[in-house]
Amino acid sequence: MGTVAKILQDEGYNVTLLMPLIDFTLRKPIPEIQKIKHHIQVDIDPRVLQAINALGGVKSREQTWRMKSGISGLYKIGHLLSDLYSYTCDNLFHSPELLQRLKDEHFEIGLSEPFFVCGFALFDHLGIKKIMSIDSHIGLEAPKMAHGLAMTSSFLPAAFSEGSDQMTFWERIENLYETWLNRKFALLIHNKEMEGMKGIYKGKNSWEEIMQLPAYMFTNNNPLLDFPYPRTSKFIEVGGIAAVEKKRDEVLPKEYNDILNLRNRTVLISFGSNAKSIFLPNTMKHSLIKALSTIPDVTFIWKYENKTEDIVKEFDPTIKNIFLVEWMPQQALLADPRLDLFVTHGGLASTNEVAFSGKPAVMVPVFGDQTRNSRMLERHGCALVLKKELLNSPEAIRSAVVEILNDESFSEKAKNLAQLLHNQPETPRDVFLKYFNFVARFGKPSGIDSAAAQMTTITYYHIDLIVLLFALLSFLTFLLIGAYHCSFIVFRSSPSAHQKKND
Repeated sequence: MGTVAKILQDEGYNVTLLMPLIDFTLRKPIPEIQKIKHHIQVDIDPRVLQAINALGGVKSREQTWRMKSGISGLYKIGHLLSDLYSYTCDNLFHSPELLQRLKDEHFEIGLSEPFFVCGFALFDHLGIKKIMSIDSHIGLEAPKMAHGLAMTSSFLPAAFSEGSDQMTFWERIENLYETWLNRKFALLIHNKEMEGMKGIYKGKNSWEEIMQLPAYMFTNNNPLLDFPYPRTSKFIEVGGIAAVEKKRDEVLPKEYNDILNLRNRTVLISFGSNAKSIFLPNTMKHSLIKALSTIPDVTFIWKYENKTEDIVKEFDPTIKNIFLVEWMPQQALLADPRLDLFVTHGGLASTNEVAFSGKPAVMVPVFGDQTRNSRMLERHGCALVLKKELLNSPEAIRSAVVEILNDESFSEKAKNLAQLLHNQPETPRDVFLKYFNFVARFGKPSGIDSAAAQMTTITYYHIDLIVLLFALLSFLTFLLIGAYHCSFIVFRSSPSAHQKKND
């Protein structure tokens, strides 16, 4: 959201970024947000803090390394997550001074993320008619289904799935279940949000109706990278927009330049901002250090978010090829030709960044959509997927790293993919601005909403027709079988000509 806010600001729009906080570690805006001239920060509701404490506070993020990957792990804490969003939405709608301040601004356009419906309801409450959506994911099941998109679980992995597009019979069953669980997870969150705005918001009656308010739904997927699937004209793909924008600004500091010059090959390791390296179980930390130390001719730059703790020296002070950094210029490092490999968790931002960089990757999915994102790169032949449980095995870690470093095909395929992404007919930025400017000028086009959104599952998938045809076929079969048995009985019971003659 910070990236597109900056793009719009650079285009001359007067942008205000509304930030209702859920993560108490983000009270200080990140550098990207600080570039936005106008932003309103809504402090964390006390009930949110209580819910986070119920999850374990700061240590709750350690659960990401222990929970099951994909939607199964997320769904187990779904009721707690839905409370966070419900309290946040409640806090927004029950802040009269904030609502009045927003009304007084007379905003013309609203842009929010479809992981929540609260933002769209807020725009509707404020009387904003020009509404759009931008998804930091590849496109979640809930907004797709709210707009009448088919759920093609026979060949398309669910957003938080652990599978790929090449599925066996049992994997299709599992993917169907994961697709259904994704939908159920969204229902849990959105229904709680509706409760949070009750009594103040008097617009649409259901979250599906609220989700249909946007003129266009921008998604963070790219047709050259993602699995192919059916789309409607409302969903516009701008995958990689953040990766390209960040690359413009990041410069490689001198200390990283010195590290990159130490050896002929260098590997970058980062597990993102949620499943941080400091939350890794000690067994996994030690396993990683042991594995990396057995490849002494390779330099490893490892994002480890605690300067006061040198886990490498504590494990073995003689190790010289592992460098722990609390922060790193990820885009600048990925763009440097001296970097050979990225070991990452597979968050969509990092997946897009490594795809656009032309570097191969070892993907270690931790939770949520990260397995599906990793499978996208694996499908293009420029990544290996390593289950997070295998971080307990130094041999598995070493094998994955060495295989990619020694097999040039991974690097070649990564470069080919990056070349395609950088030369696609329209850049993600151009696509985003083209549609945004169109809505800013004309509003939501009439007739853009599909009638499929109003259909039931039974009519959408012709289940009623299939049942009718099956019933007719069964009836005709019954009649034919009955007629056959009747003719057989008549034939057997009729006297023969010989018998008649003797009579």
